Amino acid sequence: MPANRSTSAGLEYGPTAILRNDWIDHERFRHRINDETGKAEFLRAIEQIQSLSIEIDTDFIEAVEWDLRINADILLDLNIYNGRLYVGSNTGLYHLDLDWESESLAPIDDTKKRTDAKCIHTTAKYGTVNASCGSDGWFSFLDDFDLGINDGRQEKHISEYSLRTAWLDFDIVNYPTTVTPTLFNSVRTAFLEEVIESKNNLEQEKWIVTDLEEQNKFDLNSLFVKLNSGNAIDPEDLQFVHNSSQALFLSTYNGELLALGLKRSGSSAPTVSYVRKYEGLGSLVSSIHTISIGNGPGLVLEMEGEVILFARRKFTNIFDSEVISIRTFARSKHYRNITSITTSNEVVLIATFDEEAY
Repeated sequence: MPANRSTSAGLEYGPTAILRNDWIDHERFRHRINDETGKAEFLRAIEQIQSLSIEIDTDFIEAVEWDLRINADILLDLNIYNGRLYVGSNTGLYHLDLDWESESLAPIDDTKKRTDAKCIHTTAKYGTVNASCGSDGWFSFLDDFDLGINDGRQEKHISEYSLRTAWLDFDIVNYPTTVTPTLFNSVRTAFLEEVIESKNNLEQEKWIVTDLEEQNKFDLNSLFVKLNSGNAIDPEDLQFVHNSSQALFLSTYNGELLALGLKRSGSSAPTVSYVRKYEGLGSLVSSIHTISIGNGPGLVLEMEGEVILFARRKFTNIFDSEVISIRTFARSKHYRNITSITTSNEVVLIATFDEEAY
């Protein structure tokens, strides 16, 4: 993050340009610097600040602490969705509805335990929260905020082993291992109009997932072996698999990253529309996270001892150290370009700016 301010073309750039750099990628901003002089001055300003950083000392911040009243020894995952805090731990999944604007230290007495099984990973979208619990399978808390028109909230337990889940459009992908994704089709319903107006945290989500079709599932691994001979992938070569709604991303033991475009019609099984291979991964992948850069997507890859950004078909090192966790916010209105990295002694916010977009 920049420690100085630069100006050009009548515009001022400072920490806000990095902390809230979504406005940089807005079309209206592009029009303001569409002449060559303004563009050159803007890029020079970015060049001056991109290697600098601000270390934020929290001593001046008044800390506010709450006792979450969770009977657990190990925190395994933390998620905030629609203002609700979900805590995955060695004793189960808990949720708390907090007043994020309050400075009161009033005790919390409404912590709710959702599972007894150890929760190692959570995902949340379209009003539904998924809890991966290893050998205990995964629990899907459907329409967890009771927002749908006809169906109320319900819980489904899928016994299939679960390390993590991900979303593919409105459907849910379960990963019983790091390389064996299974797609489960879902049932969705529209928001109530009054709910859309009142739930500002869900303003980008106009649909609610209300059910899972457990019998209608698809083994995504079959997409790898059905490719033509030139692109066929040996499952034994796979090291890590990650999906977005448009593609599957596969890392291999020989240092390749493969992108398989996914094509779907309705709830039909996906097919592969393209295969692209990229070389240059120097170590094994521990996790992959989607990020939005400018008008295009990117990936943040957690590697052994470093974090790498993959965008515009290039790998760029963005952090040199072991990390505890990585968070990205690809669907956020204001922070979609931000990567949050937690280490043993600090939290680092890294903003990504796409110079080639100008």
